[in-house]
Amino acid sequence: MLLLLTQFIVHSQNITLQVTDQESKQPVEFASVLLPAYKKSFVTDEKGVLQLDTGIYKLPLKVTVEQFSFESRELTLQNDAKVYNVLLNPTSELLQEIIIPPANAKIKERTYGRKGEGSGKIVGVFRNYDYDNKSSGVEFGMILNTGNRLKKLKKVHWHIKEASFSNAVFGLQFYEVENGKPGKRIPHPEINFSVKNGQTGWLVLNIEDMDIYFDKTSKIAAVLKTQKITFDKNKEGGSLALNIGFAAGNVLVGRDSQFEEWVKFPMNYPFYITVDSYE
Repeated sequence: MLLLLTQFIVHSQNITLQVTDQESKQPVEFASVLLPAYKKSFVTDEKGVLQLDTGIYKLPLKVTVEQFSFESRELTLQNDAKVYNVLLNPTSELLQEIIIPPANAKIKERTYGRKGEGSGKIVGVFRNYDYDNKSSGVEFGMILNTGNRLKKLKKVHWHIKEASFSNAVFGLQFYEVENGKPGKRIPHPEINFSVKNGQTGWLVLNIEDMDIYFDKTSKIAAVLKTQKITFDKNKEGGSLALNIGFAAGNVLVGRDSQFEEWVKFPMNYPFYITVDSYE
């Protein structure tokens, strides 16, 4: 009887957020949920759902819900509900820019980033994930030196040394670079990498049909955001490992929360983009 009562009390501490598109009524997957009072950020799952433990994050609790291409929403969670349906309105202010390449330009295929896999002697574990941090939305990426010419993105290449979770989704987001760190996000369609347990080697996404252009940007930041982590049965955690190398250019950046400043490291990992350069 005491065990059942304890289980009920723990369960009653959870509040569920369901994030939904106001117009389509479809779930908004991988939306960011910010807790300003705690300087914490989380990510909803592919069904737009996030559970918060109010034993840790006390009510009333102010939250901000964000997703690119939607208006952000602020609300206060109270004791009067266990499920909050958060409706986000789509916005047209962040539409992808339409760029028409010059008709007389010469097109040359180029690559930017680190193409070498490395020796494998220096391996970096970017994150040890567990049930407490798997929804935190940790971000890591590289500053890529790309030159000033107009470029159309064709492929993205990412090398995995080891993955010890069941499966994961990492969302790739490109940013302008300000003061050597990611600044304003560049509008583009969703780009997601799926990584499974035991998966190694190069992952390649062919995204030429997305018509993503980089115009007059000598540097861009290619940032991978942890969207979803699922652990193997009977395991309480997992990790992602990449081959690390010291570098002066194409350096590594990262942050554990949207409330934190970007941190830059003189290192990188095997990751590069293939583009058509208009010259």
